[in-house]
Amino acid sequence: LFDSSDTGISEEMNSQQHEHVLCDQVARECIQYTLSNFSRIHIHFETDVADDFSIFTNGLYLMLSMRELLYNSAKYSDGKHITLRITHTDSKVLFCVEDTGPGISEERIEQMFEPFIKVDDLSEGLGLGLPLSKRHAQSLGGDLTLDTSYHEGCRFVLEVPINNEES
Repeated sequence: LFDSSDTGISEEMNSQQHEHVLCDQVARECIQYTLSNFSRIHIHFETDVADDFSIFTNGLYLMLSMRELLYNSAKYSDGKHITLRITHTDSKVLFCVEDTGPGISEERIEQMFEPFIKVDDLSEGLGLGLPLSKRHAQSLGGDLTLDTSYHEGCRFVLEVPINNEES
């Protein structure tokens, strides 16, 4: 809750905790963490980056955001068709989490990144996962978006800049 407050330590932590993070490694760790909580699901992993490809970023924020996206996919989808895909451009890395399931209703799309607004009123939680993940992504200089062109379930795109220069 503190991290979600205006006086939270997000920006301070972000500037102090940058490190070289191996993209594939953090993705695999997030998949394993998700599978430890949802043993019956399957997560397909695709990557266009080399095993030793790293970015200079806050590894904790990247990990927490990716875990949240995978957790939501495991919780709300059919659990059989979840994909984590890593691609990149010259300036950013894209971590895409895609699932098949009911998706998010149009009336909830505009609210899903608002704190304490839950997409599904029947589930447990405070409605902070997606808002915090978006806040973390923005603190990293990137963003978290829902790909509204995808209609088989949900596809979230976490983009993080490639900044291999220490400042």
